[in-house]
Amino acid sequence: MIMLVRFGPAGIPMQCKGTSTLDGVQCCAELGLKAMEMSFVRGVRMRDEMAAEIKKTATKLDISLSSHAPYFINLCSSEEKTVKNSLRHIYEASRATFLAGGSITAIHPGFYQGKSKEDAYNLAKKRFQEVAQQLRQEKIKCYLGAENVGKKSQFGGFEEILKLANEIDMIKPVIDCSHLVARGDFPLKNENDYRKLFAILEKELGDYVRHFHFQFQEVEYSEKGERNHVALGTNNDPPYKPLMKVIAENSYAGTIISESPWPDVDAKIMQEEYNKFNS
Repeated sequence: MIMLVRFGPAGIPMQCKGTSTLDGVQCCAELGLKAMEMSFVRGVRMRDEMAAEIKKTATKLDISLSSHAPYFINLCSSEEKTVKNSLRHIYEASRATFLAGGSITAIHPGFYQGKSKEDAYNLAKKRFQEVAQQLRQEKIKCYLGAENVGKKSQFGGFEEILKLANEIDMIKPVIDCSHLVARGDFPLKNENDYRKLFAILEKELGDYVRHFHFQFQEVEYSEKGERNHVALGTNNDPPYKPLMKVIAENSYAGTIISESPWPDVDAKIMQEEYNKFNS
């Protein structure tokens, strides 16, 4: 059986006795998972020496690494200090990810804060281009993972991140299925909905469906958008089983990161469901 899709948790597995990123990588291997998202959401504090050790271990254990940049980023801000700090957070997360052997850093781009969608887009694009240029100059090979967001007040809707990815070559979308539903950007209720989603991704981004990067968990939400992530089996919204079937039957390839309250448990559940259609 060829595993075209890697599953893993956001952060260190809950079942892991250790508390370091290195412990998390080793624990993922013990659990039979093949991916892990390193958590930089409260800042990047990884020393270069530790990043090198993580890379060595992840390579040996065949664990694919990604990361999540700090939450306090707003590329649409009018405040110079906020923008400067945002660019620094993205740079530091991307650099640490690259040194650890990872390939993509998930980023929440920002907030509208009263700006028009066009103005917010232009600001975010300009600032993504600035940090992309810095990474290129330093030969840091790490995709900027523009993540579609879950609240209507946030910049980074589905169409916005697809447009960014088409216009900036270092941007690769991070598709969070629960955010698509919570923000009202795309309905996901059955196999047909997932087929439509992948058809759009293939039309807009070509071979992205052969190396996609998804986040998946169920979600509770209101008319304003996402309220919180919940574990698989809570409300089946969005449902994971149709997604596993669609990606297996179409031989799509990529990574699915679980950001549920039990990320390693739910990553394993999705992997086992995927394997039913991939045997």
